[in-house]
Amino acid sequence: MVAESDDANLQSTNLQAPCLLIAAPALDDGFFAHSVVLLLEHGEDGTGGIVLNRPAPLDLNTLLQAAGLGRGAGAAQPVWIGGPVTPHAGLVLYRDEGQKRYEHDVEVVPGLRLSASMSLLREVAEGHGPRQFGLFLGRAGWGPGQLEKEMAEGTWITAEPNLDLLFANDADQVWSRALAGIGIDSHHLMRDHVEA
Repeated sequence: MVAESDDANLQSTNLQAPCLLIAAPALDDGFFAHSVVLLLEHGEDGTGGIVLNRPAPLDLNTLLQAAGLGRGAGAAQPVWIGGPVTPHAGLVLYRDEGQKRYEHDVEVVPGLRLSASMSLLREVAEGHGPRQFGLFLGRAGWGPGQLEKEMAEGTWITAEPNLDLLFANDADQVWSRALAGIGIDSHHLMRDHVEA
């Protein structure tokens, strides 16, 4: 029997954005342990996305005030660490409810948009922005072929984007909920990983 080449194995992952990347239990150390990533782009030049369940050590009102945009309107809302790449750059992921479009604004999936617009942040600070949104600092990135290699090693599980996982305040439960959404019991996975 002839073994397939590593290149063939990497290409067989058929990874397409947008999708969710759910960290497998084997990925139990470092920034991406128990993470859920919304994959935004995937191509020959590399792959990028944002981690959905890593809270930053500050809330939105504090960040808006530090940026000189005012205190913000409403109750304290979390800010998320979208990944280790360009950690000082902000991206706003928001539900598209027919409101106006912002510059640097793209559709991720129907009903969900992403923007790097300062005018959107100004509107959020004034209480006129989208009703459902999340501010993510930084992004996750992989070089060409890097994510495919990790997929072949069993590091990630893919799933369709699930808008119910966005904008959650229960960051600790997002990973379990993402797995449950594809019929996997995270407690069972963790038990198998410990016994292996």
